[in-house]
Amino acid sequence: MITYARQPTLPLAADGEAMARALHHAGVGKDQSIWVTGPAGLPALLWLYRAGYGGASYVHANRLAAMRPADAVLIPHACTPRELADLLREATCLREGGALVVQVAGELSADTLGDIPSILEPLGYRVQRRLYEKGRTVCIARREGRPRLSVAA
Repeated sequence: MITYARQPTLPLAADGEAMARALHHAGVGKDQSIWVTGPAGLPALLWLYRAGYGGASYVHANRLAAMRPADAVLIPHACTPRELADLLREATCLREGGALVVQVAGELSADTLGDIPSILEPLGYRVQRRLYEKGRTVCIARREGRPRLSVAA
């Protein structure tokens, strides 16, 4: 049996009200296209359908890079900076100006997003806001354009 010093935080997908607030703060409407991905994606998708988000679709993390651009991407589980970088590295799955809503892994401090901005900015995203929902840190970022290419000297 595994024991924890404190109870692990449930994924954002387990709290529909918190997920609705995060989407509202990101400016995501019920009529917009939303890619939902990650291990908590299916429960989130069920809640989204019940709440009237008819444009939501589940996309396996391995297929996210191949998808057409959506209005929003929702990653409703505790995502580490490295996992986020791997998910978005080749992905053009979010239209310019689109919202990325991601639950940040719990080991990061509530005062900082850790490496999240340094990972997202070179990929063409700007961190817009962070929310704290019942022990979860949720990051909202906007896609500002094409990824910046690093030039070797």
